[in-house]
Amino acid sequence: MSFNSPDEVEAAFYAAFSSADFETMKRVWDDSPQAVCIHPMSPPLYGHSAIIESWSNILANGGGKISHKNLFRRQEGNLSIHGIEERLLLPQGVEAVMHATHVYVHKQNTGWKLLVHHASPVPNPAIEPTETILH
Repeated sequence: MSFNSPDEVEAAFYAAFSSADFETMKRVWDDSPQAVCIHPMSPPLYGHSAIIESWSNILANGGGKISHKNLFRRQEGNLSIHGIEERLLLPQGVEAVMHATHVYVHKQNTGWKLLVHHASPVPNPAIEPTETILH
């Protein structure tokens, strides 16, 4: 399966997650040691094997209902970066809101693939921070 655009990869990623389609999830990822996946509140996973093993475990539990919307896009050459808001409906009926960053890479022999997925929970706006944190 070859993807002709970052949008096609993104659509396949979210469809695979929603339908627990492990075979498609394997195909959306770039098969290189530079691939990185950071699940919410988890350490980074590097390389196709580690990433796919994590998705195997997630999808074995049925995936999940997820919707997403793009917040920003930037494409230059063979890289495309998307900022995304994800809304995941958890089995307990609770909705989790995440911010995710996707980096897509285009290679001559494979087309577009997902190179980086980094998702973090959105802080609860009702909770006021006690101090300002500078990065």
